Amino acid sequence: MTLVELLVVLAVIGLLAALLLPTLAGSHERARRAQCLNNERQFLLATHLYAADNNQFLPRPETDNSNLKDTHTPVLSSRTRTNLLQYAGTLKSLDCPNLYRWMERKTGWRNHDSYGIAIGYHYLGGHSGTPWTAADGVTNTWVSPQKASDDPTLPLLADLNLYCASFGRMMAPHTARGPAVREGRTYYDLPREFQNSPQFIGAQGGHVGLLDASASWRSVQQMHTYRASQIWGEDGAFGLW
Repeated sequence: MTLVELLVVLAVIGLLAALLLPTLAGSHERARRAQCLNNERQFLLATHLYAADNNQFLPRPETDNSNLKDTHTPVLSSRTRTNLLQYAGTLKSLDCPNLYRWMERKTGWRNHDSYGIAIGYHYLGGHSGTPWTAADGVTNTWVSPQKASDDPTLPLLADLNLYCASFGRMMAPHTARGPAVREGRTYYDLPREFQNSPQFIGAQGGHVGLLDASASWRSVQQMHTYRASQIWGEDGAFGLW
């Protein structure tokens, strides 16, 4: 084989690899979405099992902070984590599989002495004072179910499409090829007009679980932006579901 023929073969192999890699990445993402849906259903079941043992009350999303109103949809107190794991079994079921490894290795995010533990979903049950007052530029509000017997169509869980100014972080657990996270400098370089839109970094949507324990995919075009922190305004967290 001549050098020219070898170069042609290598070029063809490179071309085939470039064509196949997006297909493989898409297949992996579809598999992770299926696992994410399974995790979310397990999470929903755990909340209902807890409620069955606690007069229908859902797990409280309180934090370890002394200010009982300083609550956030992706953060649980140490006590709530312990209570949920009695029914959910493992911490992995409280995370989208696309985010689990990132959550585990990210210093100062998974565990926080003042707040408790961050999870890989928006947990929307048991929050006090909802609907929270909408922050500037965000008009959508949401109601947190308190009991398993409340309106079954209320959202209880959602994938962690998140924008958080205080941490300088934007997350999209499901893009065409997996998760996307922008933080630190890469976050602050994002154009201001996209501050509440994980869609800008490729978010395609996420699963939303309802109080009736059903869960289904919702495209990012069907989602709305909501406050994900109770007492913080523009410096707090915002989520899409």
